[in-house]
Amino acid sequence: MYDIITIGEILVEILAKEIGQELCAPGIFLGPYPSGAPAICIDQVGRMGAKAAIIAKVGDDDFGLLNLRRLQGSGVDVSRVLVTDSNTTGVAFNTYFPDGGRKFLFHFSHAACGELCADDVDKDAIVNSRYLHIMGCSITGSPTMGEAIIQAVRLAKENGVKISFDPNIRPELLKGKIMDYYQEIIDASDVLLTGKSELRFLFGDDIDGAIRKLLEQKDRIIVMKDGSRGTRYYSRKEAFSVAVYPATEVDPTGAGDCFDATFLSMLCQGADMRTAVHYANAAGAFAVGKAGPMEGNTWKRDLDAFFETTARSEEKDLPMLC
Repeated sequence: MYDIITIGEILVEILAKEIGQELCAPGIFLGPYPSGAPAICIDQVGRMGAKAAIIAKVGDDDFGLLNLRRLQGSGVDVSRVLVTDSNTTGVAFNTYFPDGGRKFLFHFSHAACGELCADDVDKDAIVNSRYLHIMGCSITGSPTMGEAIIQAVRLAKENGVKISFDPNIRPELLKGKIMDYYQEIIDASDVLLTGKSELRFLFGDDIDGAIRKLLEQKDRIIVMKDGSRGTRYYSRKEAFSVAVYPATEVDPTGAGDCFDATFLSMLCQGADMRTAVHYANAAGAFAVGKAGPMEGNTWKRDLDAFFETTARSEEKDLPMLC
């Protein structure tokens, strides 16, 4: 039995060395770093001590090996990762700009990860898990990957496996069948881990109204991440906010995935909701402090040590919305 299983892309990331470095010009790059939103997330799950697995596809190459070694070293079961010689492991090139913006160039849809299809979904692995965690960006990776993910969601729903969803929105890709997939997963989700801007994009400016409607629809957990303004938690039982922990930002890529993983892992290990949010906020702060999407992932023992010497950040009760 897995605590948490995920499905989606495994990539390597190549990071521009200089801020403002254009991808359309020669320059010095750092990497390769193991990457892919589901891979970053499940790596952190493994480091938190929860039983973790991922369904994915990599090439029979050094980039695939880099990822598999990293995930195995963090305690993730990679036996459901298929290795193919028909395509190479996917690559993402990433550069940052002075205003904090970033730009990606992906080799994704026509790489090994983009080959993932519904036939690759391991039913037994899904059914024998406590949580299936889905990253929204993965749905848009390729048509066959979207089909694989929605099949996994339907299997989880049919078999009583809880579904966790981080919309991780790419607005320009949310159209047609992709939007239908998003809606189906949101409706099925037991835990919605989302940014404030994503809630606004999906449901409009009345965020409280959107949260109220989601809670009326289903007894679920909603965690709204709002950057430096902290995190809000809502359910039918309680509502509260938790402030962030200080961080020196080097590379924000993967911090949200790390947050998701830490929160879910703490739930699997019996933590109360407030403790789970505090640990997730702290893990997110650690995640941004190192270059490379997985390099800031944190072992649970390090988070435990952090809280032994650091007071919890400010916590406030919020009005109930349901």
